[in-house]
Amino acid sequence: MNRIDDTTAFLVAANSDQDMQIGNENGVEINTGLGVHTYNGKFYTSGTYTYGSSNIAKYRLEGKIFTKEGEFSAGERGQAGSIMFVDDSKAYVPLLNQPELLIFNPTTMEITGSIDLSAYALGEGDTNPNASTGVIRDGKFFLGLAQFDTTSTVYCQGGASVLVIDVATDVIEKHIQDDRACMTGWILKEDVFVDELGDIYVNNMAAFGFYPDFKAGYLRIKAGETEFDPDYFFSITDLDLPEVPGGKVTWLWGGVYAGDGIVYGNLWVPALSSNPPDYVNDKNFLAYKLDLRNQMVTAVDVPPTTGFSALQTMYDDKVLFGRTTDAG
Repeated sequence: MNRIDDTTAFLVAANSDQDMQIGNENGVEINTGLGVHTYNGKFYTSGTYTYGSSNIAKYRLEGKIFTKEGEFSAGERGQAGSIMFVDDSKAYVPLLNQPELLIFNPTTMEITGSIDLSAYALGEGDTNPNASTGVIRDGKFFLGLAQFDTTSTVYCQGGASVLVIDVATDVIEKHIQDDRACMTGWILKEDVFVDELGDIYVNNMAAFGFYPDFKAGYLRIKAGETEFDPDYFFSITDLDLPEVPGGKVTWLWGGVYAGDGIVYGNLWVPALSSNPPDYVNDKNFLAYKLDLRNQMVTAVDVPPTTGFSALQTMYDDKVLFGRTTDAG
């Protein structure tokens, strides 16, 4: 997804081994805040950052040409982020800005159901638990709830929060909570994942470091369990990193799982940030390798970047880092 300005963006295809420049002439114009997902060779876009449009659309790709195959609305200001695909006839879409989990058919692009999540909001008088992202394991959907007050202040209304949902029946079986961290996930699918051992790791972002009393980091739900592991908390907020200006980072953004308990992501550095933070221009995100099983971090030698470009993905056996740098 290539964002041009506040109103214009394109979904484009590129050969990462050959293309040295990417143009928009073969791209399809999309909303500037969309997230892009793939399933069975098709591409799906969701609203993500965008309040005015939360449509879910499906595209096929032939060569480098995208063609839309279907679309539906996730509701005004729904802010649909991640998409969790169960099979060819079922997928889940959490809505960050509405207390609802949508269910749709990814083949026909029809909404087939929804789950009301309002009863699981933790804030006083709050009816939206802010469903973020999740993972499916052992026939259960583990859905993270960010549990903040508003999208502008993101003040934690409760600790780490996950719903356990039976995939076959869509019945919510359990709501688990943990006060060691808060704000479980945001909009990226990778914030909740399952490793080769069957352990689920949950990234908690603690209100993006805006409030000093909240802790960010990873919690774990061990294989075969449906509760947080009481013996595991990998705190990002408590790290002491002498190579970082000020020695402190506050939360992890854009983590991607590379296998063997290793996550590559970006740590936010308060000492490199404006006040208030400028996520368009501040080069305040540093790349790190995180060993979740041994709770260790190692700096990665790529340039610092801005918040809106601090993402990466796996490609074969490589990690591709997206950066906005002083050189381009």
